[in-house]
Order: sequence, then structure tokens, then C-alpha cells
Amino acid sequence: MVKTVKITTDNKISVEELPNWSLGSWGKAIGADCTETAKTQIMYDLFREPVVMIVDESGLVKNREVNAVGSFLYGIQNHGTPIVGDIIFGLQNGPDILPLADAELVKFFLKDHFPLLEEVQK
Repeated sequence: MVKTVKITTDNKISVEELPNWSLGSWGKAIGADCTETAKTQIMYDLFREPVVMIVDESGLVKNREVNAVGSFLYGIQNHGTPIVGDIIFGLQNGPDILPLADAELVKFFLKDHFPLLEEVQK
């Protein structure tokens, strides 16, 4: 099992356990049949490391709801393009996308920076 942080379109945040760290597991975690990664200067400035969002590549076509935190991290305030659907996070190391070293710490960090996020109690 591997852990990541998930933020839903209704501003819920949780640590999710995936059976493995693969494209299939990423897609299943966010309800996507095709995923892509997004990284921005905003995210690097916030995290101070190469954290990436894993998003639904065809979320707009599927009429997914806007993800407010994902959209902010993507830079909607600069270019107007939203992130739609649920998101999870990984860490880029060269060409590889790796799981977060400490998903709980990232969850608390995001909750601290985005007070609209509500923790999901499991």
C-alpha cells in the first residue's frame, strides 16, 4: 500500500491508501480513465519541492466540477483555466512520479494553507 493526499471538488481532504503507485491506481483514486500530471511555479513556491497534481485529463469533457484548490494551484488566477474533478498528489523525481514521502504531513500543510478544506474522518 502507498499513501497520497486527495482533494475532492467539494473541498474534502484525506489521506488515501492506494494498492500500488501506478497509472491505474491514480485513475481509480480520482475516478479518471486517463490521468495527467500538472506542476506549476505556484506549487513549487508553496511546497519548496517538485510536488505535482495528478488530475483527470478528460474532466472537462465529462463535465466534472471545478476543484477550487487544484485550480488555484494550477494558476487559474493567472490564465483562467480550471482543474476539474478530484486530485491527488505525487512528487516528481526526474522523469518519475513518486508517492509522497509523508502524506499526513502534506495533508496538514494543505489544510493550514487552504482553510476551506475539510478533513474526511475515516
